[in-house]
Amino acid sequence: MTDAKPPFRPTDAVDVLGQAEGDFVLPLCLPKPSLLIGEDLAMVVLDTIHGQRVGLPLSAQGAADLHAVLAEAIRLLQARDGGPVQ
Repeated sequence: MTDAKPPFRPTDAVDVLGQAEGDFVLPLCLPKPSLLIGEDLAMVVLDTIHGQRVGLPLSAQGAADLHAVLAEAIRLLQARDGGPVQ
């Protein structure tokens, strides 16, 4: 079994968006992201294949919207491939 990583701390994270301009692509991420939800902010934490963690801050409404969009995208993909539609 792998060792548990320390918790993701947004205050200790490096702000890569402040260091680069323009669009960027996240490195390939592993399955099972974490979701941290506070009163005003949600944070999706992704583990990359390089062992780094990336935190994506979202508003609570943004997290709900992301959930709805991804659920619909998965439903459409399942329907297109002939799989079950939920």
